[in-house]
Amino acid sequence: MRPLTRRQILRGLGGLGAVLLAGCPGGTRTAPKDGRTQPRPTPAIDDGDGDTFANPAVCAATADNIEGPYFKPGAPHRATLFADKDPGERLSLGGTLRGLDCQPLAGEVEIWQADANGDYDMAGFRYRAALTLDASGSWHVDTVVPGRYFNVKRYRPAHIHAKVRAPGYRELTTQLYFEGDPYNDGDPFIDTSLIMPTRVVQGVRHAQFDFVLAA
Repeated sequence: MRPLTRRQILRGLGGLGAVLLAGCPGGTRTAPKDGRTQPRPTPAIDDGDGDTFANPAVCAATADNIEGPYFKPGAPHRATLFADKDPGERLSLGGTLRGLDCQPLAGEVEIWQADANGDYDMAGFRYRAALTLDASGSWHVDTVVPGRYFNVKRYRPAHIHAKVRAPGYRELTTQLYFEGDPYNDGDPFIDTSLIMPTRVVQGVRHAQFDFVLAA
């Protein structure tokens, strides 16, 4: 009979440990909906036999981008930015707020943008919104694809501004851009990590972006 490897020994001990843990009143357990108790999964450990285990997922912090001259505090809490009569292609935009460990965060997202004609409302709060996120980190707005505007020497690509906050994390100010915009190339402010793919479903453009905050 071939001698047992370290992996086989560890697997055997792991199975024994699970049995002992399930029988101990003080063991770490989770309670399924049917009332039974089950041991929590044991984390994988590298036993040195040559196999490697994937590290926990790590998310890259979202790149900062310029605030620009059109930020205005006090945006109303709402998720729909357009009125029925407003021109422009409708846009459904959302995602999840996360930390560097990829876990969702409760927090706030503030959105502001130009209308379909490339104009910002500085007198009121058209195309401005504040969102409060629960522990799921989920955020979503219904708006229009913003129009481009001339900026000294050239048109800026379509973009949406955001300020993102969560307790214990650094505030993020950034912009989101759209894949395929002909003015992306050569824009002096764009960061390619902020460009979103989009798709059109039943006449509505859809885009998704997960904000990631650093502590």
